[in-house]
Order: sequence, then C-alpha cells, then structure tokens
Amino acid sequence: MNIHKALQKIDWRKRAYFLWKFQIRTPKNEHILKMTPDEFLQWAERASFTVFENWEQTDEYWELYMIYMRGKMQRDLEAIYDVVSEKAKQGDEKAVKLFLQLHKDMTQLEKSMNRTNNKKHEEVQEEDDDLEI
Repeated sequence: MNIHKALQKIDWRKRAYFLWKFQIRTPKNEHILKMTPDEFLQWAERASFTVFENWEQTDEYWELYMIYMRGKMQRDLEAIYDVVSEKAKQGDEKAVKLFLQLHKDMTQLEKSMNRTNNKKHEEVQEEDDDLEI
C-alpha cells in the first residue's frame, strides 16, 4: 500500500497535517504545503498542534509513518542503485563490488518475499478448502 491510499482512510485534518508535515505533494494540496504553522492551524480550525502531537503517539500515525518511510527508502535505493550502476559501468572497482552485493541482496530479498507470499497464498487456500457449498 502506498502512502496516498493509506491516508485516504483517515480524518481530513490528520491527512492534511501528515501531508503538510512531510511535504508530500498531491495534485490538490500545493496551497497547504506553502502554509506557515499558524496558517495551517487556522486553515485546519485548530488552536494548537496538541491534537496532532498527541496523534503522533498513536499506532495509526506510526503505521502511516512506516508506509511513508518505506516508500522514501525505496526511492532512495533506486537513486543509489542508478549511481552505483553508472560508476560500475565506468570501471570503478568499489562500485562493481557494491553493485554485485546489491544484486545479491535484492535476489535474496525477492526470494524471501516470494516465500512469504506463497505462505499467505497457501493459508488462503487452506481456508477455502474448509468451506462447503
């Protein structure tokens, strides 16, 4: 799940706060991202950030934060991969070693993810087998 889909499920003020805090752009929120803290509070009809700060201590917020960070790390990994790949193509020995290590790690991660997905698929099939029609 990406952060935009996850944010659709929460209150509009919390969603706007999260987008504003992390400067996450959407087609319709450019004006919110440019707001000062005081302007944001007035727009969100809040007297202080206390409600938002308290929300930051909840599981709901931390789940959203982890989804956001996972996406950010994925984009960073892609950028790093591109840099390392280019340097490896130019013959940089350290970059070649790092490129090969990244490839190995990605292959292991993919295998691990496939095993996890297969287990989930098997669990769903087992549940379906018990149903009578």
